[in-house]
Amino acid sequence: MKTANLTVIFSFLLMLVFVSASQAQANPYPNELKGYEFFGNGKFKNLKVGVSTKADVKKVLGDTCESVCDYDENWTVSFSFFDNNWIKTNTDPKGIKTVKYLDERYLGKLRKVELRPKKQISFADISFPNEFSKLSRSEVTKKNQENISKIVTYKLFQDSHGLTYELFGAKDVDNTKNREKTFYNKGDLYSIIYNLSKEQEKEMFLLPKSK
Repeated sequence: MKTANLTVIFSFLLMLVFVSASQAQANPYPNELKGYEFFGNGKFKNLKVGVSTKADVKKVLGDTCESVCDYDENWTVSFSFFDNNWIKTNTDPKGIKTVKYLDERYLGKLRKVELRPKKQISFADISFPNEFSKLSRSEVTKKNQENISKIVTYKLFQDSHGLTYELFGAKDVDNTKNREKTFYNKGDLYSIIYNLSKEQEKEMFLLPKSK
């Protein structure tokens, strides 16, 4: 009798380990920062970039959400899909150009998810793990009423799974009408992007078939 009970307990423990391991493997973005686990513990845990469709997104956020909508009272979310034939080009150090085309099986599949905070969130004190590489980009804003544009810089932290945290790289100050107003500070979160992993890109984008 004791042996039977021990067998049942052991089987139950094995099941728990299997379930926990399966849940851990289910998250395609294992490097999500704590408190920002939108795919690990949030509404997107049943979605997968490169697999899910617009219908799947509607099941999660409602029939009115196809491209841009509210995730909740704190976040806005936008979705991009492979609606057309996508092409990726790459030029190696020797100058040889390679063109790859999206496998037609992935047309209509989810391409990217981007979340933006509705309020300022500072990531200035966050130390990103070694799994993230640091990049930067800049863009010129549209001209304001005084016909003045400015350059906005961003710091990007990306991992190999397609997860990117994009932060403002410098303080934004408005000096018009002799007043100073801060819109965002250096290190404030601009967006969180969930994209294809490197492995997914290899599977989804193929060289053209030789005739």
